[in-house]
Amino acid sequence: MSHHEEKKVLAHEPVPGYRPVFFVIFAVSVAYLALIFLKGA
Repeated sequence: MSHHEEKKVLAHEPVPGYRPVFFVIFAVSVAYLALIFLKGA
């Protein structure tokens, strides 16, 4: 096995609108987790 083998990269088109949706879902999940911790404390 040679160390000069090229890695295969799966190229794909970025989905428009994916990043804002990801941040919204992430923010909601973090807020929900904080709410659970505050209610339990």
